[in-house]
Amino acid sequence: MFKASLAQLRGSKQTVLEKELAKEQSTALGKAGRRLTAALEAYQSDKAHQFRRHTEAWHHQQLTEAVYSLMVTREFLGFVDCNIEWICQQYPLPPAVLENLVPKSQMEYLEREWHYR
Repeated sequence: MFKASLAQLRGSKQTVLEKELAKEQSTALGKAGRRLTAALEAYQSDKAHQFRRHTEAWHHQQLTEAVYSLMVTREFLGFVDCNIEWICQQYPLPPAVLENLVPKSQMEYLEREWHYR
């Protein structure tokens, strides 16, 4: 009976640890996504007002950093394939941001295969 209880205890601790890790991972992914969403909203708002608050280049830099952060977070969590493609599907990024992140050959692929632009 003691062995069964010990095995159950180990199993429940592992389950609690796995749940805690999953929670932390989803929190990190959510923060990175919200940061990109906020940067896009700020860009769109400032663009509507002819970039009175910040320059377009400044916004592109903020967006580039937010996209990079989301890509790295996704990769750390095991999403290693097609990250930039997934991000392009989910977020309406200005082409200048992608040009900061991807080589020209990949940009051509995104335009051709994902109809980006």
